[in-house]
Amino acid sequence: MVKITIDYDKCEGADCAECTDVCPMEILVLEGDKIVIKNKEDCSLCEVCMDVCPNEAVNVEE
Repeated sequence: MVKITIDYDKCEGADCAECTDVCPMEILVLEGDKIVIKNKEDCSLCEVCMDVCPNEAVNVEE
C-alpha cells in the first residue's frame, strides 16, 4: 500500500499548493488552508508532488 505523508511544519498549504496543481490522480487536495490526502489507494506513485514541493514537505513511499 502507498504511504503518503505531509510534513505540516514545512508545508505552506494554500500559500503554495503546487502539489495539488500537479497531482494527476487528485490525491492531494486543498481544503481550506490545508493540503489533505484523499483516496491514497489511487496514487500512481509518479512522485510529481514530491518534485514540485519547494519545501520537501511531501513524501510518497510504496
